[in-house]
Amino acid sequence: MAMHDAGYRGEGMQIAIFDAGFPGANQITALQNIQTQSRVASTRNFVDGGRSVYLRNGHGTACLSLIGGELPGYYVGTAPRATFHLCITEDVDSESPMEEANWLAAAEYADSAGVDVISSSLGYNTFDDAALSHTYAQLNGRTAIASLAALGAARAGMVVVNSAGNDGNNSWHYIGVPADADSIITVGAVDSLRNHAGFSSYGPTADGRLKPTLASMGVASAVLAPSGVAVRGNGTSYACPELAGLVAGFWQANPTLTAQQVIAALEAGASQAQNPDNTLGYGIVDFKAAYNLLHPGAPLAAKTAAPAGEPLAVFPNPSHLDELMLALPASLRGQALRVRVRDSKGALIGEQLLPASPAATVPLRLPGRALAPGTYLCAVQPLAGGPAQTARFIRQ
Repeated sequence: MAMHDAGYRGEGMQIAIFDAGFPGANQITALQNIQTQSRVASTRNFVDGGRSVYLRNGHGTACLSLIGGELPGYYVGTAPRATFHLCITEDVDSESPMEEANWLAAAEYADSAGVDVISSSLGYNTFDDAALSHTYAQLNGRTAIASLAALGAARAGMVVVNSAGNDGNNSWHYIGVPADADSIITVGAVDSLRNHAGFSSYGPTADGRLKPTLASMGVASAVLAPSGVAVRGNGTSYACPELAGLVAGFWQANPTLTAQQVIAALEAGASQAQNPDNTLGYGIVDFKAAYNLLHPGAPLAAKTAAPAGEPLAVFPNPSHLDELMLALPASLRGQALRVRVRDSKGALIGEQLLPASPAATVPLRLPGRALAPGTYLCAVQPLAGGPAQTARFIRQ
């Protein structure tokens, strides 16, 4: 795919997956890279308590594989070099509003962990206690617990990606909760011929907003079972993580964008951006088209060689300390540099000018500013001109 060819595989991006369980995900060969490279940054079980997540239902394993799977010649996900936070919020043994409360708790946790993208292949309409089930009138993005939580996560600077639901062929054919939330990406499903999948739920929301937002492959999707075998499956549950990985790669390629700017750019580059509807939203997502709209003078090109040496880094990371250091790659040493730090919403927090020096590490100083807990983007650019290099870091 164009994103991978250009060298973007999710490096440095933090993705939280909310699901029903991840059995086998710590043993599957195609997921070993994220384990051996310590790219499962955290695990949380909001159903049973504690941190054990490699159990329960394999739905989460399949969704994780669509993003993080990587086995040359066999399987590759959309952002296989990303870092992951695995959260069990769904209890498949029952349906109750408690699962929405779990979603809320996981979203708050994701914010504290510095997550960039939430991938949630979950939806709620009908509960075991029918009196608690949602009505269509409640699908306004501001009534259900999980929908309010998703809106809060979006306002905190994360991109929330949620499946539209699989009720398209049913009498209730609408999206679910939290897919009705404002300011998130609600994902519909298409087949390999780019046709709407009949099961993919429709919009609009009760207050008339367009849903779904974007669409991705969700028919006969290749996913990994807990045994590690690749199988085919259908559902917006699979369209969602596939697109979430693309979101991570797109943000990696455009690190100065805010979360909402990322969403707007992907909408603008999608297949039916000029004629959006409540079947596929703005259409099938297109990384290259969205990138080129942002960079008309420098269209996306395949990466011919990996950059030499280590990338730019801020350390310690994460950290609660006010004293941070910059690790400069060889390509930035020996020249005057401008350092800018922005928060997760894109606001400039501070700027620092560094004189030319051969040093590989230098202090990161932001005069007069103590960083609040959260995720930050550090961009370093030569004063004489040239591309900026970026690194994300977390202040605890």
